[in-house]
Amino acid sequence: WVRVEILPKNIQNQHWGEQPVIYVLAARGLTELLVLERMARKLELPDPLATLPDDTNKHHSIYSIASSSPVSDWLLKQKKHSQMLEKLIDSIQQDEKLDFTIVPVSIFWGRPIAKQRHWLKVLFSDTWVVAGRFRKFFTLLLNGRHTTLIFSPTQSFRDLARQSDYSVAGMNDLLSQHLRSQREATFGPEIANRNKIIDKIILSDTIQTLIRQEPSKKAIKRSQKNALRYSREIFSDCTQVSQELMKRLLNAFWNRFFSGIKVFNIDPVKKIALSHQLVYVPCHRSHVDYLLLSYVIFHEGLALPYIAAGNNLDMPIIGRLLRGGGAFFIRRSFKDNPLYSAIMKKYVFELVSMGVPIEYFIEGGRSRTGRLLKPKLGMLSMTVEGWINTQNKPLAFIPVYIGYEKLIEGRSYIGELYGEVKQKESLFTSIKSILKLKGQFGKATARFGTPIKMENLLNKHHSDWQQMDRDSVSSQSWYRQSVAELSHGIMLEINRAAVVNPVNLIATTLLATPRQSIDELELLQQCDFYQQLIKSQEFLQSILLQDQVNPEEIERIKQQGLIHIMPHPLGNIIHLKHEHAVLMSYYRNNSLHTLIIPSVIACCFINTRNLDSEQIIRIVSYVYPFLASELHLPWATEELHEIIPSILEFLMQQQVIIQQDSHLKRPDRSDEHYLILNRLAQIAQPILERYFMTYAVLLESVEKPLEEEDLEQRCHLMAQKISMIYGINSPDFFDRQLFHHFLETLFELNFIKKDDDNKLIFTDELRHENTEIRSLLNIEVRSTILQLLKDGKNQNGQTK
Repeated sequence: WVRVEILPKNIQNQHWGEQPVIYVLAARGLTELLVLERMARKLELPDPLATLPDDTNKHHSIYSIASSSPVSDWLLKQKKHSQMLEKLIDSIQQDEKLDFTIVPVSIFWGRPIAKQRHWLKVLFSDTWVVAGRFRKFFTLLLNGRHTTLIFSPTQSFRDLARQSDYSVAGMNDLLSQHLRSQREATFGPEIANRNKIIDKIILSDTIQTLIRQEPSKKAIKRSQKNALRYSREIFSDCTQVSQELMKRLLNAFWNRFFSGIKVFNIDPVKKIALSHQLVYVPCHRSHVDYLLLSYVIFHEGLALPYIAAGNNLDMPIIGRLLRGGGAFFIRRSFKDNPLYSAIMKKYVFELVSMGVPIEYFIEGGRSRTGRLLKPKLGMLSMTVEGWINTQNKPLAFIPVYIGYEKLIEGRSYIGELYGEVKQKESLFTSIKSILKLKGQFGKATARFGTPIKMENLLNKHHSDWQQMDRDSVSSQSWYRQSVAELSHGIMLEINRAAVVNPVNLIATTLLATPRQSIDELELLQQCDFYQQLIKSQEFLQSILLQDQVNPEEIERIKQQGLIHIMPHPLGNIIHLKHEHAVLMSYYRNNSLHTLIIPSVIACCFINTRNLDSEQIIRIVSYVYPFLASELHLPWATEELHEIIPSILEFLMQQQVIIQQDSHLKRPDRSDEHYLILNRLAQIAQPILERYFMTYAVLLESVEKPLEEEDLEQRCHLMAQKISMIYGINSPDFFDRQLFHHFLETLFELNFIKKDDDNKLIFTDELRHENTEIRSLLNIEVRSTILQLLKDGKNQNGQTK
């Protein structure tokens, strides 16, 4: 009857050392022992029923922290005293070389949440208390097919004994605490139900003070009703039924439309979950992100997070299901609604104080271009402030990279990038979209980045932060700096956790060709070159390369409808249709940050045949601050002196650049390596063209300065026209947000500022930057930009 899911899934590959193993369980039940014994035999792990060596009392290799006589221990108010632990502690004290490997084991019957509605579910679910035989029988009957067995990280018996000062009671407490931590990491902490949380927050001093500020009794009554309405609109309402239903629906969904979910680097998250409250902060690529991450977290044996979702998803049926699965809904903007803002903030504080895991998307909305967006600090700031006010448990942020080989929303993204109005979500449109889904969407990927511990970050900015008045924390400069650095660190960690798949590499290669078509052999060579380039660079060691680009992968990606193959006697031609080229720019942008510096180096040779390494470093250094800001690159400009020589060395090894005396030169145009260099350069060209365009418009407006909005609009229109002329199938080339972001960077670097009339003026350094960027551009495109500026100026003069 019992079906057991074993975590971690790779337990058979883990080596526990040569010391005798002792399994530690929370309960003394025969059912737990049978499950462990059967699974150990199946996995060829040490037998829990084997006797320990050199033990005169012949104890088995298993220990339970539960007392054999819990009632008498409770009546006498005494802790369990274990003869087994006493004997083992004496043994290691007498023999300095002796040790045992402790393996804490958690066995859970089902995956209950803290609040249940049906008395039967409450009665027979796995709970935090010791169950009697009758109750255990029905627990097994109802939940036996959903049993989870978790092997926690091993520990040294000698180390634990030392921590407990060789005390039997202290050692039992340490083992008990570890198993409790594992339970919290798996189920989450016990929490009050939704109605109690609503009452607690509405009746809090903060909310009541805000309500009483209303000018009349009628207004106060209206505010009280609004407070209740906002709470019901926002708060999650987790139920077992919703989670079970979502689990089954998602199982069917992934199996039907995806060929697999790859999960990487989850073990550090499992480890830190034992001691910290977790806040998951993934990148946001698709509506599926919510479901994918929760699905992965659940199946890895971790507690489901409470998820901040846009209130556009709070629609009939779907919204109820998501709310039952842990979603709480938040409006896009609520600056002008102090009551809503206060309730939202108080709810986040409450979640943090309860220690529940939380999840939200730091970018706010979904990225339509495939790049990471600029982080928004609202939820981040509320979380940090709430934690500073409570500090019940250490807090850690978990950056998560999510990637897809093919986006479900691909077609709608294309329309939105070209200016179509975003279709409003509704139950009807959602069901219609689901029913229209066809074909396979390839593999999905979730890779967890390095956890960021909040305490370490606050200590860095203000060592005495714990002694500060809690009410004034959010107004302190060190607090704002900490939150800003946290947001920046999260974006960098998401990029560091990137997984580069064959679709990313093929998209990068095809979009760098004039007509988005290439010989299959050349495609394989170029993709292999990119993979070797990423592998060779120490500063990209955190990047994971998933699967090799080979003919089988090309055929598989073709079956997904992303590329087309045109057979030819001299070799197949791989090409993109126009609509696919636009979408492929999205997949290229997912991994753009991994190749951007090598690409700019390649651009240095577009107009110049010979350069020395110092010239290359100087030119790349001019544009690097803008690239770092736009693509969330982690290195300081000074580090380019180490990074660029490393890249140049690889390029010379591959004969893509040739060393001649003290100079570096590009290959002859007839050489096949010139093509590789040129395609590498084309990756960065659209970005550099945007930069040059903005510089050029600013310089042309020196006599009649423009306002920021006018400049963005003019650059947007010019970029649109250039993309039409040169067939640049990438709507992000003329995305106004990217021009806006570039101007923000110019402000930060003090290259431009605003005069008294709110017009943009620039410093002399900008002229020098313009000269350096100009040398990186294709001459024809550069001339077109200058000609368009000249034509625009003449037309304006004629109009006047």
